[in-house]
Amino acid sequence: MHLHLSPSLHDAGPTSVLDIGCGTGVWALAMAETYSLAHIIAIDLTPPAQEPPSNVTFLKADAEQDWVFAPQRHFDLIHGRMLASGIHDWPELLSRCWGNLKPGGWLELLDVCHPFRAEDSAADDPTSSSLIRWGYQAEKCWAVSGLDYRATTRHLERLRELGFGEIEERSLKWPLGEWADSERERRIGVLMLQNFCTFLDKAGVAILRQDQAVDEQEAQQLVEDAKRDLTANCCTKRFYLNVYGSSSGLRFRRTLTNFLVEYILRASRVIRSFVADMLCEGRQTRQQNYGTI
Repeated sequence: MHLHLSPSLHDAGPTSVLDIGCGTGVWALAMAETYSLAHIIAIDLTPPAQEPPSNVTFLKADAEQDWVFAPQRHFDLIHGRMLASGIHDWPELLSRCWGNLKPGGWLELLDVCHPFRAEDSAADDPTSSSLIRWGYQAEKCWAVSGLDYRATTRHLERLRELGFGEIEERSLKWPLGEWADSERERRIGVLMLQNFCTFLDKAGVAILRQDQAVDEQEAQQLVEDAKRDLTANCCTKRFYLNVYGSSSGLRFRRTLTNFLVEYILRASRVIRSFVADMLCEGRQTRQQNYGTI
């Protein structure tokens, strides 16, 4: 299982790690087991209640507030996934990451970027697909709350402005349903379809109802149409999500696909906590970018 892609950490191993929006804590716990000499601070608005091992600290903290849990220039690695659902000020967050990394430290993030897409060009717009129409409406509602689900497309410029070096950005299609060519991607597609249907069931209406942006009846109809479109047409319209990765660092080449199976399996475990937080409001969960200073 690939826990990180920062090459220099594979040799000596990190001594101090920050996991932003740790969710269930599964990544932090796996890092603690792999790197027994490292101390992992894992923060979330709702951190796990379980008793962690001695080299993990779960903290209730908001990544958009002052980082009082560690001195500056403290971390070898800062990690985050699925952060788009909780971050309102990306330039500020990336600046904090820069200021809290040791020289030679790494930043690793992974995120999904809107809009939802279909490989079938005839279905690849909100007028032809109820699923894509729901996605555009949800994006409008998130924007009202100050959330940018296309922030990943601006990370490259923001990392350059901060001083991260040799930045590389990649994107990849994440299938919804069992339509891809390879067995590995079909497996991913099956898991993603299950997760996404659960997400729509639990949070689809609530997202559209934020700030009363959409009335109750319309929201319910949009969600029902989206679920019907997704389950009935996923293999003919070939729906997918865009996963964006940005990388920066000396002698560093990003291979985003190494993370996918581990990430999808993990998503199936964290979907319930993600949905609960979506119903409350902004959450720091997880995902996408790489860098060193």
